[in-house]
Amino acid sequence: MLNNLIDDIFEGEGNAQEKLYRIYGKKLNYSNASKYLSGIKLHINKLKEISGNDIFQEETEETEETKEVSFNKDKTKTIKAEIYLEPDELASPVKIMKKMGLDPFLWEVVTCKITDGGWDVTLKIENSEKIEVGYKKTSFPQTIRNKKYSVMLTVKPLGNNLVFPQILDAFKELEPKSFEKIDYKDFSPSEGLLFELPMMDFHFGKLSWLEETGNDYDLKIAEKLWRNTISDLISKAIKFGVIEKIVFPIGQDFFHFDTPRGTTTAGTQLDTDTRWQKMFRKGVELLVWAIEELAKIAPVEVMWVPGNHDQMLSYAAVIGLYQRYSESSNINVDTKASPRKYILFGKNLIGYSHGDKEGKRLQGLMQIEAPDLWGKSIFREFHIGHLHTEMTITNNGIVFRQISAITASDAWHGENGFLGSTRQAQAFIWDKALGLQAILNSNVREKS
Repeated sequence: MLNNLIDDIFEGEGNAQEKLYRIYGKKLNYSNASKYLSGIKLHINKLKEISGNDIFQEETEETEETKEVSFNKDKTKTIKAEIYLEPDELASPVKIMKKMGLDPFLWEVVTCKITDGGWDVTLKIENSEKIEVGYKKTSFPQTIRNKKYSVMLTVKPLGNNLVFPQILDAFKELEPKSFEKIDYKDFSPSEGLLFELPMMDFHFGKLSWLEETGNDYDLKIAEKLWRNTISDLISKAIKFGVIEKIVFPIGQDFFHFDTPRGTTTAGTQLDTDTRWQKMFRKGVELLVWAIEELAKIAPVEVMWVPGNHDQMLSYAAVIGLYQRYSESSNINVDTKASPRKYILFGKNLIGYSHGDKEGKRLQGLMQIEAPDLWGKSIFREFHIGHLHTEMTITNNGIVFRQISAITASDAWHGENGFLGSTRQAQAFIWDKALGLQAILNSNVREKS
């Protein structure tokens, strides 16, 4: 029983207040419970250090009996354990898998059998009430009833196969982050500006070698470049006046590859710097940083525009961002799966496409896909990525603007002679009535 108690102290469900009441019957406020629990953990760790864990060995057999793991011939793993589950956890195999210590990015549920263990634990948590995610402090105590179940879970490793629904399920289990509402500067309806920041073709995870391509590019270089570029464009944008809204499209080949084998969505093999997990986690971190820097200035509209390199991972990132900001009043994340997006700001209609599939058909799609917005607009542009270079043409009353990129060339570009484009990010300042007022450039200084 001693080992079970120690496991519950270190890894059991609930916060410090819940644990103290469940294990010791002590009703304490949040602050005191946290201090008590920290002291208990410190004491246990000191005993382990002094005794070399000897005092805990006698419990090993009993502990192992509570959790049985079997490795099967088909590379699946079956775990039998007794765990406490709340009703919402009982209905989610992904939550059960996470509760049993398995990473949903690495494992997929094959079967999940749950048997009522017949053992209830009732917790009375002071000054809290159950909300959609977790608990919040109130003046009323809340009684929570957990039930113990016998669970037999069989999982298989994802290996080299990303399972898209599994990724989305994992993100949907994330708790939204709490944000305080930001009070922005007051302005008249006519003076507010739109700051558009379309970071095209970042190709995070690409590997370039100076001797082969003329530039080095890897995760560390790209991260520094991303932060410096975003900061540079923000500092330039705020000089133009009061920004009412910020548009920040995501996708457009933000990630360089889309599979564990280092290929694009369609299967083209690429030169890559790292494993997909590291690229994905660090990439999401950079997106979060950029969005929250932008939100200090004005409300942010995030939307997904799929590229040809990262259609799956970029959408998974957007789902994660949606979950993170679902309770924010300053950040809105559009998760629509449509390949092209449109936004109206005053008399300005801006469309987004990666531009790798439509060809000349793109010239007539804005009128078909956004007829109501078309009728309300005077200034119309389509902003396109894919080619990593700046180019502008006008057709059918629409400016088609190919936007450049800050990514470096890789071996493929070098071998095929696609070199010489200016490495730069571009942002745009729009006036509601007067249209596009400024194009902001942030150039990458090439090594000399």
